[in-house]
Amino acid sequence: MRIISGIYKGRILKSLSGKKDIRPTTDRARETLFNILSNRIEFEGKRCMDLFCGTGSFGLEFLSRGGSECTFVDFDVKVIKENASLLNLNGDFNIVRNDTLKYLTSETKDIFDIAFADPPYRYREYDNLLHRISKFKLLFILEHDKSFIIPNVFKEKVFLHKKIGISEFSFFNFNLTI
Repeated sequence: MRIISGIYKGRILKSLSGKKDIRPTTDRARETLFNILSNRIEFEGKRCMDLFCGTGSFGLEFLSRGGSECTFVDFDVKVIKENASLLNLNGDFNIVRNDTLKYLTSETKDIFDIAFADPPYRYREYDNLLHRISKFKLLFILEHDKSFIIPNVFKEKVFLHKKIGISEFSFFNFNLTI
């Protein structure tokens, strides 16, 4: 796994290993995702959340491309800490060890522009995640498996759905200004 573009382009990231419920996002899928985003938004000055961050590849790619700040959230933050250290990141990130749903409900009052979420394989709380993240008024990119059906209440917020290899991404606009 590597950073695709920006100031950290080509840098190799540490990967998660030995876990059955993860599905690492391929470099190709992440590259396509960020190409789509870069045609729609400017990363400079934007703040993001990388939820269920694992290695932190989405947030690190975001920072590499000029994003101003990223908050990484996961139960296991060992690998994101190692990757942040490998890249010599300084004050432009926060790492939060917590359950994503709890974090979205109680911990943060920060304002974000973009959020990425790559929940574990066979995640069961998609509806709950969408309800909680929609309160943030941001652009939300959700990676999910093919069995996920977008709840009717959120269908009008989806502006793009993209299948890239085995990965599927749904793009939600919870912010009317984007």
